Amino acid sequence: MKLNKNQLDLLGTVLGVVAGVSTVLTTQGVINQKVGGSVSGIATVLLGVIVQRPTDAEPTTQQVEQEEVKQTKV
Repeated sequence: MKLNKNQLDLLGTVLGVVAGVSTVLTTQGVINQKVGGSVSGIATVLLGVIVQRPTDAEPTTQQVEQEEVKQTKV
């Protein structure tokens, strides 16, 4: 599966939100500690994998960064 930078960023954000919400709900006693810990742990592991994954599709991370540099110079 090929993902571009924007898709990787969105996936990373979603996984971060899942991990954070799961942790908060567990802390507040809304969900079981085992379930909350498992969901949060799995989301965090996947987030780590996604963050380290290079982009395979257009636009690549390098292309996005070059475009941002061009926009700031204008």
